[in-house]
Amino acid sequence: MPMVVGGLALLVVVVVVVMMNSGGGASNAADSGSPAKPANTAPAAPAVAPKPAAAPTGTAKAGKTPERPAPALTADTLARASQLLEEAKALCNEGIQLRSNGDNQGARTKQTSAKDKIDVIKQMIDAPLRWQEEADLGGWAMPAEYDALAKLYGQLSTVENRVRKGGGT
Repeated sequence: MPMVVGGLALLVVVVVVVMMNSGGGASNAADSGSPAKPANTAPAAPAVAPKPAAAPTGTAKAGKTPERPAPALTADTLARASQLLEEAKALCNEGIQLRSNGDNQGARTKQTSAKDKIDVIKQMIDAPLRWQEEADLGGWAMPAEYDALAKLYGQLSTVENRVRKGGGT
């Protein structure tokens, strides 16, 4: 029994010594006499303009013959929607930075601007999106543009959720 108690005491001492020697935070640096690292007080980096987005691409999907023809969905429409999505992402990120810096009103303004861009995208792709949903549920064959639309819509939903949670109205 005394050996077990002695072993536990030795284990506690070893753990305490290891904990005191590990770390490396600012409090340890001040205690050891070495200079403490200054806090990162650099101003936030300026907002980066969104890069031009290439038109999303997809692959055609085989399936049953569609019961009604697909609405026109051009590569230009997809490219414009993709560009607006990148702009909405940039505005959302700027809003998040503003909120982190304590500017709630500025953050709401950015998120609302992002929401406006998202609404424009949704209006642009409304008819093709409804057809794509019906085609997907019905197992219809779809052109490649509609596969790209599905990918774009997934990204759009993610950004829309972030904007909504960030205060975009």
